[in-house]
Amino acid sequence: MAELLIVGAFLFLIVSTHPFVTYPLSLALIRRFSRTPLQRQAAGAAPARLDHAICLCAYNEAAVIERTIENLLELRRRTGQLQILLYVDGASDGTDEIARRYADQIELVVSPERRGKSYGLNRLSSLVRAPILLLADANVDIAPDALVNMEKYFQMPEVGCVCGHLVYSNGGDSVTAATGSLYWRLEERIKKLESETGSVMGADGSLYAMRSQLYRPIPEGVADDMFLSLAVLCDGYRVVRAEDVRVFERAGTVAKDEFRRKIRIGCQAYSTHRALWSQLRRLDGLSVYKYISHKLLRWFTVFTLIGAAVTAFAAVAVLGGVGLALVLAAAGLVGLWLAWKLRFRPVPMLVDMFQAFMATGIGVCQALTGARVKLWEPARSPLGSEER
Repeated sequence: MAELLIVGAFLFLIVSTHPFVTYPLSLALIRRFSRTPLQRQAAGAAPARLDHAICLCAYNEAAVIERTIENLLELRRRTGQLQILLYVDGASDGTDEIARRYADQIELVVSPERRGKSYGLNRLSSLVRAPILLLADANVDIAPDALVNMEKYFQMPEVGCVCGHLVYSNGGDSVTAATGSLYWRLEERIKKLESETGSVMGADGSLYAMRSQLYRPIPEGVADDMFLSLAVLCDGYRVVRAEDVRVFERAGTVAKDEFRRKIRIGCQAYSTHRALWSQLRRLDGLSVYKYISHKLLRWFTVFTLIGAAVTAFAAVAVLGGVGLALVLAAAGLVGLWLAWKLRFRPVPMLVDMFQAFMATGIGVCQALTGARVKLWEPARSPLGSEER
């Protein structure tokens, strides 16, 4: 019995760590023997200039929306062509008033009531006239050379979606920001490996681009970035990561904000899974392996970690008695508490990570009970992201 419990604890632990440890290691091994390069255009062929349109949705973003619009106007001056479309979703802080100052330079749609991001993007997409559609958060700074660098990827016919490279600019502001920045560096590394072995398993909403003809109407309650990019993959195109298409954003600095955000993400992500799984399961074996490893297993991490802890406790109880198991569990909790009090830095970061897993698990449970997240709320921490 004890042996089975020990094996069970190890299995739960392996499943918990697979998305972050063994999965990227497996991709590195696959890349070594089966790299999937992008098919470059014919030598000597002049690259065609591609027009771009960018769509953003904003709710209460008065603190940043002017800077964001100015950033986009500067990009248009650099590239010579950029259709800028902005949807304001029933803002109550004056975001719409600020945006109206630029009504002669951008295409602005203002809703007097909240309708949600899916509605906003679907509305803006009907106004797009360019072959390349970019989507971005309303609180990001896009690097000056991002659009120029992005063009070369769409010269390759197999590419349907390009994911930007997000850089958090405030990793030292708090433990929560540092944890988010560390987590995101790992995420970017995994996406790089996925791109080099085929396709990335979903874009990040800070900045990504797709061929306009591949846009699908977004259902309510799903994660728009995940839905659109994976739909491109299901349509037979590659989703690739572009290291040189950089976008900058401030990570959330308040743990409570991040917990609330992760619940929303978990609920929307699992709703997206249910909307697309019938198509995703028909992809090639490597893509299905990537999807399960990068997405599905990660959403259930809190449950597999709890499973590992419970089976390990039960194994100790069988071998040494319940008393010994309780003493060891209590000693472990006291050790964590002392490390927290002594400001041993890895401990607060581990606690933040566990809270993120817990919030994602709560969001998944909400989705399984039929909940749908239609609206979003900006984080209360300064300039924190609320779109991922």
